[in-house]
This record gives sequence, C-alpha cells and structure tokens, in this order.
Amino acid sequence: MKFPNDPTIKAEKPIETIIRQAAEELQDREKARDEALNRARKARQLSKQAILFDHNTQPGKAEANLTEARKLLDETKPYIQAHPELDYYEEVEAAHEEHAEAIILHSLLDTDNYPTPEQADATPIRYLLGLGDVPGELRREALDALRLGYLDKAERHLSRMEEIYLNLVAMEDASLLKGLRRKLDITRAVIEATRSEITAETGRRRLSDQLKRLVEKSM
Repeated sequence: MKFPNDPTIKAEKPIETIIRQAAEELQDREKARDEALNRARKARQLSKQAILFDHNTQPGKAEANLTEARKLLDETKPYIQAHPELDYYEEVEAAHEEHAEAIILHSLLDTDNYPTPEQADATPIRYLLGLGDVPGELRREALDALRLGYLDKAERHLSRMEEIYLNLVAMEDASLLKGLRRKLDITRAVIEATRSEITAETGRRRLSDQLKRLVEKSM
C-alpha cells in the first residue's frame, strides 16, 4: 500500500487539477440542465392540457394538471439555484409563462377573479407575459358561448379581453418586456375579430326578433 507522501506516487499537475475540476463542474451543470429542462417541458405540457380541460368544462382535471405542473416547476428550483443561468433557458421561461396563463384562465373561468402572481407561482414579468396570452383563450370561450346561444356570456368574455389588453398596453414599460408587444398586437386583432362576430350575432338576433313580431302582428 502506498501513502500520499510516497515519492513513487505521481502528483497531479496543477493544470490537470484545473481541467479535472472544470470537467466535473461541466458534468454537474449538464446533469442539472437535463433534470430542469425535462421537468419544465413536462410542466408546460400539463399546463397546455389544463387549458384544454377548462375549455371542455372539466375544471377538476384542469386543477389536477396545474397542481402537478407546479410540483414539477418546484422541483426545478434546486437545480436553478445551483446554476442560475438555467432560469433563462427558453424552455424554463416558456413553462412558467404557460403555467401562469393556465392559472389565470382557470381562475377567471372558475371564480371570475384574477389570481395574484404569488398564487400563480410566477414572477411579475412571467405573470404579465402569461396574461398576454389569456385573451386568445377567452376568445375561444366567447365563440363557444355564441355557438350555444349565450350572447351575454360572450359579451362578458369580450369585455374581459378588452380589460386585459387596455391594462397591458397602458404599461409604460410594455415595450421593454420581451415578447409582450407581439402578444398585444395579436390580442388587438383577436378582440376586433371577436367584437365583429358578436356584433353580427346581435344583428341577426335583432332581425329575427323583428321578423317574429311582424309574423305575430300579421296573425
């Protein structure tokens, strides 16, 4: 058995130590990245599914998905704390924004109230970016309401879409949030299309009511 002070043992050169330590750090970082991104991708998928469940009036399933998504996002935190740069990976940011969007939509449909960023487990910036996508989902709700004959409900969804847009566009720093300007441009177009469809349906109903009254008078 040879001991550390045995002159026959070849000592590691300083450069070899540096390279070995750097390699170990890279391996640790790669492992952390894989673990964090795998969880982020799964969380994003679950959040997307939660939105579909809410559209299909399955709030229980939506809530279960959101709970699981939040658990996965929580599991990414130790890796991000060890390697803060992971928090700015596209997959991680997208997962948080999708989760915030799903939480906001679920809360609006379930309670007619906005959740706080803390309740959505999102930073204020990610909350706002998630909020920027909510009008598109509310458009689907409005169109479903029109299809089922619930004009008042469709108008309430349109009003909420306009509320979100007007408050986001009024932000002085809106242009500084990466991606928000594009979301607002899309939202404006979505609002105009929805308003047009609701106006057309209102006109059809008014005409139908007038025709009914004429028929009743002629009888």
